[in-house]
Amino acid sequence: MYRAAIVEDEARFSQYFRDTMAEAFRREGAAVSFETFGSGPEFLEMYELHYHYDLIFLDIEMPGMDGIEVCRRIRALSPDALVVFISQKDALVFQTFEVQPFRFIRKSQYESQLPALVRDCVVQLHRAAHSVLTVEESPSGDIYSFDIHTILYIEAQRKDCRVVTSSNETLVRCKLADIEARLAHHPFLKPHRSYLVNCEAIRYIGKNFLRLSNGAELPISRGRENEIKQKFLSYNTQ
Repeated sequence: MYRAAIVEDEARFSQYFRDTMAEAFRREGAAVSFETFGSGPEFLEMYELHYHYDLIFLDIEMPGMDGIEVCRRIRALSPDALVVFISQKDALVFQTFEVQPFRFIRKSQYESQLPALVRDCVVQLHRAAHSVLTVEESPSGDIYSFDIHTILYIEAQRKDCRVVTSSNETLVRCKLADIEARLAHHPFLKPHRSYLVNCEAIRYIGKNFLRLSNGAELPISRGRENEIKQKFLSYNTQ
């Protein structure tokens, strides 16, 4: 099931969008659960903790922090996030260009534009599903999502995994072996029992360590240098 967030300060619109979108996605054969937020800061508090949302629907005109600023914060964390603006004012569409929303929907035309919007979203969701790592913590049930292409490496730390991306790092309660299985069809190497490394981030492979694009140096287990080099070369020639 996909997860979507609706950020709208007017409760009547928020509930209406939630009900009509859920039905529209159901008709397209996509199961989507919705969470609603009454303000940008309320949503960002969850999003910055890496709570995963496949779709984000944003009102632009909100008190305090407007939707454009919220989207700017989203882009800093997840450049490819699927964001749809919904607004009363057509003129605001031009102000959204800098944060590159997926779509801009006018509230006055919402009902007529909804079917096409949902179809386009479903297509994008199917494409994105192959480049997102989603991890559900146990026993909390909290869900974290990462763009696989931005992951530099993952480090096992006792009962947790430290996921280091190009922009930040997150500690998730899970097993490295579980993440390794999820990434089996992606170009990740395991140079050491405590690390998974994205081949896209590797800049140098030495005898006892490898260096990544952010300057981090990670160990290579004794005797595994040749194996790691061969796997790295095979990934890059596929």
